[in-house]
Amino acid sequence: MKVKLVQSILIGLVLLFSSAILVAKSDVVDDGYYTTKDSEFYLTPEQLLFIRPGLVLEIIEVVIPPDRQTEVTYTISDPAGLPLDRNGVHTPGPVSTSWVLSFIPAYEEAYVAYTTRVQTSPITGDSATQAATDTGGAYTELSIGTYKYKFGTVLPEGYDMDATHTVGVYARRDLTEFGLDRYVANELDHFVPSGSSEPMPREIVTTETCNGRCHDPLALHGGSRQDVGLCILCHNPTQDIDPDTGNSIDMPLMIHKIHMGEYLTEDYTIIGYRQTPHNYNDVVYPAPINECEACHTGGAPTENFPMVATPATALVCDGSGVGEVTLNWQYTDNVQIKVRTASNPEGKVFGIAGPTGSIATGKWISDGTWFDLYDLRTGRLVQSVPVNATVLGCVSNAPGTFRGEAGVQHTNWMDNPSRKTCGSCHDNINWVTGEGHSEYNLVMVDDITCDNCHVPYTGNEFDRSVRGAHLELYKSAQFPGVLVEFLEVTNTNPGDNVTVKFTVRSKNGPIDPATLDRFRLTLSGPNDDYSFQAQEIANRSLVWTGDNTWTYTFARSLPLDAAGSFTVSVESRNIVPIDFGDVVSEERDNAENPRFVFAVTDTVATPRRMVVDDYKCESCHSNLAFHGGVRHDPQYCNTCHMPESLDFDGNQTIHLKYMIHSIHRGEDLVNGFYVGGRDYSEVVYPGDLRDCDFCHVNNSQQVPVESTALSTNTPQAWWNPMMPNSAACLSCHDDDASAAHAYSNTVFFGESCGTCHGEGRVAAVDKVHAH
Repeated sequence: MKVKLVQSILIGLVLLFSSAILVAKSDVVDDGYYTTKDSEFYLTPEQLLFIRPGLVLEIIEVVIPPDRQTEVTYTISDPAGLPLDRNGVHTPGPVSTSWVLSFIPAYEEAYVAYTTRVQTSPITGDSATQAATDTGGAYTELSIGTYKYKFGTVLPEGYDMDATHTVGVYARRDLTEFGLDRYVANELDHFVPSGSSEPMPREIVTTETCNGRCHDPLALHGGSRQDVGLCILCHNPTQDIDPDTGNSIDMPLMIHKIHMGEYLTEDYTIIGYRQTPHNYNDVVYPAPINECEACHTGGAPTENFPMVATPATALVCDGSGVGEVTLNWQYTDNVQIKVRTASNPEGKVFGIAGPTGSIATGKWISDGTWFDLYDLRTGRLVQSVPVNATVLGCVSNAPGTFRGEAGVQHTNWMDNPSRKTCGSCHDNINWVTGEGHSEYNLVMVDDITCDNCHVPYTGNEFDRSVRGAHLELYKSAQFPGVLVEFLEVTNTNPGDNVTVKFTVRSKNGPIDPATLDRFRLTLSGPNDDYSFQAQEIANRSLVWTGDNTWTYTFARSLPLDAAGSFTVSVESRNIVPIDFGDVVSEERDNAENPRFVFAVTDTVATPRRMVVDDYKCESCHSNLAFHGGVRHDPQYCNTCHMPESLDFDGNQTIHLKYMIHSIHRGEDLVNGFYVGGRDYSEVVYPGDLRDCDFCHVNNSQQVPVESTALSTNTPQAWWNPMMPNSAACLSCHDDDASAAHAYSNTVFFGESCGTCHGEGRVAAVDKVHAH
């Protein structure tokens, strides 16, 4: 009792002397630990000081003693670094921890867990041995916040002490009694028991990439598993079969199949020990499915591919055909780099350097440039890197760029083809009979010869190399690109017929817009909120003004009452023959959608407010492209999807904010959302819908919205038209109670939403969406 009393006094002193830290972190909105978008922000200083929400776990030491029951010393604290009591007696909220220990056997790449369990299916009666967390272990409190866990699992006699081992833990601090959440921490510690070498853990895809792409954040098994490095300790090839279905839940196979979803030809259902069936054949992946580097984020050297070019393609915006990249390399010895081009296929020395380095090429990189990395001492060719040119990125952000963080072995997808990995997506292949495996129906009894055909890359597009076979069409170097640049807009008074001056070019030089398959100019305004639009096919009525410049005068005039600023934009494409190796096909070379803002009555041209950014859309969608691929940017989408816009049946709004909210809300809608015969009521959003910032920019999710925003034409809804704030909110919260609430706070001259939901108010948007 005296010991506990002394401990309580010491903890009280720690709390007293640390109060300034905690209060500072809660008071500062912009730079503090918590912001208005966090539930913790709304605690009083006294509550914050007492509860100290959050959880940080750090593994201090891992020891395997003579009894072979692994011992882990670790600390748990709040984000300010103050210790926590794992039992929740001296500090609020008990902290549970679950431990797993796995190793990578010699000459293998995947983990094997030491602790297993036999899972028997109540459906089939079949049993399977699965990896599991440790059971029967014991905790020792070394001090408040510092503990030792001794595994119940005894390692086998003669275990491989020279293998990479990883201890993983998932911890949860339960603060639900305070109206907060269960705070999760995942931690990993990699080691080699003998100390004979540095550990080499498996790291092919990172959590940062999953979270930076779509998942915001990754949280599975009740939200407690949030790190890919933890997932792979259990989801391994030898210990993970779902006994109910016989389907493998080995990590690479399972993740490939889940993301492949609707493209699978065979059923992929997982039931699991909770006996909850999950069928993944209806999953719709939101990006091009063959764009492997959406998840296998690249851009960094690896052991097998020690040199990269950044960016991977040289950006050319001036029509010169040449651009610039930076070469980065990490090798084990001094290197020589040679450059090859079509005009100099033998190559010449570009540089001699140390094992690690970086160098900019200068503006001379064109299609078909190769950089060869040689070991300077032995003269051995280590790697060849092809670099081509592109116009993608000259307007807005380049699509298909790397996001997140590259794993140490992120290139594994290129140089480790196997029946399991490839067959997880290409599940129409029968490896035993060879059916579906090329036109020759090649039988594969093992994986040894896979890379005879499927080398990492050859530089040839759409061939049997791994990269070539998975090349997304829009990234083909055979596309010269279409780049429109607006130069000037004249005749801009109300009632005038606007004249636009522009240039059109590819990466290789000028393009005559009259030769394009599509060249459609759009006139939109006013930029306060679009209510006027004129779209005209322009490439048959152009005037050449010399030096690759053209003008077009709109047939439709500006409204007589036009005011403020307007926008002109364009969608265009060329038709280009693309050599796929076995066939040449006419394909669309789609341009991005540049915009030009001009003043009608404004003194200075003012653009339309920016609500979302294409860069954020392409975190998940990789290459946002609709309506045949010619419409890419949400700022351009707005020019058609105006407040008054309806679908072709005239029964459903397609106002961009209402439509996008409803589509992403998907399965959580009460009344569903249907456009053009498509039902979006089963869409599963892969992130946290409360995180408005994942799509929004400039804090644009706040209410009240801009006073110039127009009402939405909503024939499908409770009333029509719907004022701007109500339309934004009810497109997600489409239940009757929310609609009644919005309607009762709306009168013919405006809405009172900002009274309660404005920034800093009692039910501010940030507060009700806080997480």
